[in-house]
Amino acid sequence: MTDEEILKLAETCEFDRHHSKITLTTYWECDEIDLLKFAQEIRKQTIDEILTTLEEVPNPEANRTAINRIKGI
Repeated sequence: MTDEEILKLAETCEFDRHHSKITLTTYWECDEIDLLKFAQEIRKQTIDEILTTLEEVPNPEANRTAINRIKGI
């Protein structure tokens, strides 16, 4: 996932985005349920990405290579 996709997901998981006038930075705030929802969705999307990648690989050795490439993300 790109940084942009992660931030969009945070918005859809009910995270609140705040802008600090003191430090001129952006920070996010959420409750426990929203944090768990966000983490579970990241996990789901990562697994979907891995499975999609592995479906395109024709042999076991190549699957191991694909898995190693995904771990590098």
